This record gives sequence, structure tokens and C-alpha cells, in this order.
Amino acid sequence: MQKKSLYFIVPAVILIFGGLVTACVPKTVSPADLTDAGQIFSNDCASCHKSDRTGGHGPNITAPELKDFTQASLAAFLVDHKTAKNLTTEQQGVLAEWLKAP
Repeated sequence: MQKKSLYFIVPAVILIFGGLVTACVPKTVSPADLTDAGQIFSNDCASCHKSDRTGGHGPNITAPELKDFTQASLAAFLVDHKTAKNLTTEQQGVLAEWLKAP
């Protein structure tokens, strides 16, 4: 009887943990998403940070200046940024990856 129950428990555990692991894997950002990020930056960020990201009214946000930020911490920062807080969570994540790119 115990052996039969293992045939059901083991696959169930594998499915549950497999789902959890899959949920934790970061989304791969496509080239189209990165193009969208460039457009988001042009529309919402460049007026303060300049189109080359070297700073204007806002600070320099070129990749070397952001080296101490992880993509996740940068996305979290964008949640409270005055213009980026109007973006969706997905847009903030894509923008964070775009900003980290060299």
C-alpha cells in the first residue's frame, strides 16, 4: 500500500517544485523588448538624463555609473522614480535591463 502511494506522491512533488523553479527563473528579454525600452527612455527619461544618458537635470545613468545596481535593484528603484512609476512592472524590468546594457 505504501509503495502505491509513492507512485502518486513523487510525481506530485516533482510537479510542484518544478513549477516553483520555473516561476523563479527570470524572463528573457527579447530584442523587441529592448527596442521598446529605448523608446520608453526617449519618451520618459531623456528630457532629464539626456538621450545619451550622460545627465542633464537628472544624473548620469550610463552603464558604468549603474554598475553597483543589480537589474532587480534598479527595477525596484524605478518603482518610486518620478516618471518611471507610471510604467508597468514589465516595462520597468525591461528598462532596467536596457539601462544595464553597455
